[in-house]
Amino acid sequence: MLHVPLPDGRLCPQNSNRLTSGATVKQRLADWFPFQLDDFQIQAMQAIEDGRSVIVCAPTGSGKTAVAEYAVRRAIETGKRCFYTTPLKALSNQKFHDFRAEFGEAAVGLLTGDVSVNRAASVVVMTTEVYRNMLYGTSLGEVERNLYGVQAVVLDECHYMNDPERGTVWEESIIYSPAEVQLIALSATVANADDLRAWFEFTHGSTELVVSHHRPVPLRHYYFKGQRSGLLFEKNGQLQERWKRAAIPTARKGFRRRPKSESEDAARPEDVVVDLDREDMLPAIYFLFSRKGCELAMDRCRGRLHDPREVREEREDEIDAFLQDHPALANHGHLGALYEGLAVHHAGLLPAWKAVVERLFQKGLIKVVFATETLAAGINMPARATVISCISKYTGDGHRLLTASEFLQMSGRAGRRGMDKVGYVMVVHHPKEMVTAVAKLARAEADPLDSNFRPGYGMVLNLLQRHSIESCRQLVEKSFGKFLVEQRGGGQGFRHAQQRLEDLSKPLCPGELGDLSAYRKSLERDESLRKQIHGLAKAPKHGSVKYEILRMKAERDRVYDKIQESPCNGCPKMAPCAEQGHRRRDLEQFLKRAGTGSRETPYWGQFLALTKVLERLDYLDDYKPTYKGEAAAALRATNTILLCEVIFAGVLDTLEVTEIVAVLTCLVNEEMRALENLRLKSKRYIAEALNECRAIATDLERLQRQQNVDAPCGVVIAYAPLAYHWANGCTWLELIELSGLEGGDLIRALRRTLDVARQLSFVPGIPATLAEKARQIEPLILRDEVRDSLSAMDS
Repeated sequence: MLHVPLPDGRLCPQNSNRLTSGATVKQRLADWFPFQLDDFQIQAMQAIEDGRSVIVCAPTGSGKTAVAEYAVRRAIETGKRCFYTTPLKALSNQKFHDFRAEFGEAAVGLLTGDVSVNRAASVVVMTTEVYRNMLYGTSLGEVERNLYGVQAVVLDECHYMNDPERGTVWEESIIYSPAEVQLIALSATVANADDLRAWFEFTHGSTELVVSHHRPVPLRHYYFKGQRSGLLFEKNGQLQERWKRAAIPTARKGFRRRPKSESEDAARPEDVVVDLDREDMLPAIYFLFSRKGCELAMDRCRGRLHDPREVREEREDEIDAFLQDHPALANHGHLGALYEGLAVHHAGLLPAWKAVVERLFQKGLIKVVFATETLAAGINMPARATVISCISKYTGDGHRLLTASEFLQMSGRAGRRGMDKVGYVMVVHHPKEMVTAVAKLARAEADPLDSNFRPGYGMVLNLLQRHSIESCRQLVEKSFGKFLVEQRGGGQGFRHAQQRLEDLSKPLCPGELGDLSAYRKSLERDESLRKQIHGLAKAPKHGSVKYEILRMKAERDRVYDKIQESPCNGCPKMAPCAEQGHRRRDLEQFLKRAGTGSRETPYWGQFLALTKVLERLDYLDDYKPTYKGEAAAALRATNTILLCEVIFAGVLDTLEVTEIVAVLTCLVNEEMRALENLRLKSKRYIAEALNECRAIATDLERLQRQQNVDAPCGVVIAYAPLAYHWANGCTWLELIELSGLEGGDLIRALRRTLDVARQLSFVPGIPATLAEKARQIEPLILRDEVRDSLSAMDS
């Protein structure tokens, strides 16, 4: 690193400015921020001036962005550059427009993979994946050229490191960033911020940790049951007495068979919304955990809210202007609700529709948005209140309670700085959830950050293009996961988890301990037998049927006796006990990964296993990428190796352009539950090509199993007829009717195909005829609603 002399004789890294005097810093703050800054913001800004990297951990809405803006302004003033990274394209677009309004169009650029605007600007906003890919080099240019003049990189929403699917991108970005570039990491509150700072210092250099727990707009927690809400806690922080009484089961005489429906006291969304309106808590974001649930809730609330005439007129004008630009949405099923100030927001909606919902909400013209939890980590849409419909959600492994960080993320949307004195968080009563569990979540600290570092084919090929195998090992072993394991119990997160496990090992039951797992299995078996008996009762009463009914009734009586005898039966601690068990198992797994047994982590072994697969397939030769490896390294797609194997096997060579669209869409997208019932047939040549793709995928899967590699290599054939019809000019309404999918899901699938087609047109090593056909794909996909939707996402 080059250094320049300072007036006092000290040497300063060339990338950072001269150490600025306190007076100059204060003058900058006065010039740049016409409002009173908080202490944590000033501390972080001073660290930036001192040339250090900074981690800022603070609640949502506390003003972390001001720290990033300081880094941006400082770069512009000193003739340097600053990159601002975000986890979502929507967030990148929003920041791009905000910065252009603030600093001028010439000073700001945007890179989101498929959009490139003024990439040489002083300030470039991009997704974190784009920044990581820049550090790889390859198709985005040499690393040195990509980062020329870059003084600082802002990593917004750095707590995304906890994301199981994408967390590795943040770790890679931090590991690969040149040491002379300042990193400004903005994160929600996490339990092990000290561990994160220590890892930054180990990986990247001197780092200041700035932590604030202060919320400028304090939160008040409410609980809704019946038809009214009330404060969840007393002034002393204890659970309100009325909710304590509600938490105790009314019947303690033991097990009783409930009617089939257990939702008799479940709260209705329309009652919740009316209560919010009556208590002056609107606008609100109402979180539910399914798309269907969002839409049903919105429909049930129609006609419940009444705005002043001037608000209605302004809203109508905004919507009418939007429809003039997007006439195809004039028949949208949600339009009537939107005119009433109600909306839905989830991934299945068209991007253009989500854009107008976001704009109207930000202008205060929508009273309630019914949203899935993706909005909690999405763009800037603060509200006066957030409503959490329940504290459990369904995942691929069944239902589980929300984590503390998930609850905090949703709660954090409440309270608009400069507009509200208080933000309201309302949790809705659910008959299967204990209010004590709600109180525990509302008081819980954030979860610790864990490592989700995961080597993949792209990482292996890109690193080996620029580094020796030994250098690759050194980089891989800089992961956050490896760092935590190396601490072997010395880390803050490890100690915190140990203490939590010790606390959770204390029994909740005041009397005899029961086996909750066995008790729950008995309840499930009882319910299963009830349903079977009910079904058989409708069948003709043959001798065998009668015998089976009698046998099941006898078994059910035995199960009933087990339930009655269990100490868990009728115990008021059953729900908290179940929650305790889930938390205990999670912590045991965390401690097993992070601090027990060997200090070795699986990452380097996974890296080497991937190299073996790549060598067998001729992508590597003596740890150097071949021409196939260089092509695969340059591609950014799902199923990269499968896609390349299909290409180099010549499967696409004889297909027409529209047929290539169909096959590519099957290769670069993932399975969706909504596709399971789709029974459309593909054209003969497409079907034959897909059969070849599946055979290649089977061979790849077999090879991966031999090397203990777990990487996706599926072919989703259900997409083929849909993509083919669109490429052949069918209308959007025809495609929706043909597929039965939601518009947003179709847009996402076609966008991935378009993105890969664009890459195939310039990636080195791709056959020239295929590259030429790939260039013809864009106008076939990018038309009508797809063009409008992608324009809305990038506007």
